[in-house]
Amino acid sequence: MNRVLLVMLMLLGGANAQADLVPSPGQVDFGYQAVGTTSEPKATTLRNTGNQLLSVLSVTPATGVYARVGGTCGAPPFTIGAQSSCTLEHTFTPTGATTFPQTHTITLAGGTTVAFGLYGQGEVGYLEMLPMSLWFSSIPVGAASGTLQATMNNIRSVPLVVVQMTTTSVPPGSFVRTGGTCPEPPFEIGALGGCTVQFAFTPQAVGPISGDLHIVASSGTFALFLGGDGLPEVPLFADGFEVIAPARAQ
Repeated sequence: MNRVLLVMLMLLGGANAQADLVPSPGQVDFGYQAVGTTSEPKATTLRNTGNQLLSVLSVTPATGVYARVGGTCGAPPFTIGAQSSCTLEHTFTPTGATTFPQTHTITLAGGTTVAFGLYGQGEVGYLEMLPMSLWFSSIPVGAASGTLQATMNNIRSVPLVVVQMTTTSVPPGSFVRTGGTCPEPPFEIGALGGCTVQFAFTPQAVGPISGDLHIVASSGTFALFLGGDGLPEVPLFADGFEVIAPARAQ
């Protein structure tokens, strides 16, 4: 080969040699995470798509709700070989029910910078009662109604914990929980999950009676409203007295 041509090819190859850093994904999405809890680690892959060794001088540290917890890249400064890659792993611990965007800058030897992002949303569970209230037909004082049922739905994408459930009424004892799929507290309702509660009405007084199921959960307080009417007790006979038939003559 002509010596001049060989030198030209070597110079051309040197001119084309480069190191390109590509973060993947460009933004790590942690999705919805329950406030105060820590996500599983997620990785950003740093890939050197070029044909030269690449030197990373610094990476913006994770702060606040994000923490770097590992990965194969090591602490800066570090190098990434041609056509090679390494990873940075982070976790997300939201402190409120809002979004948390964060941008990180990677500085390479020579001053070039590359950015990647972290994004997540803090969320709290929320109970929706279906129906919002249970209204019972009017029945006499001391009688017991049939059962009515309500569903406690967690309409958010993170779980919640039901800490306490208390049934109240005026007068007391007019509404009795008789069953359903919700266990006794404390218990967890998963993301977009639900369970049921069943009640019967046993009026303790004449007239309108109201009450509620008071629910204390990890994300707040909720209520199922209860209502019905107590009627006067039905006497055995119209005059309210029991009539005893006279004895037969022997």
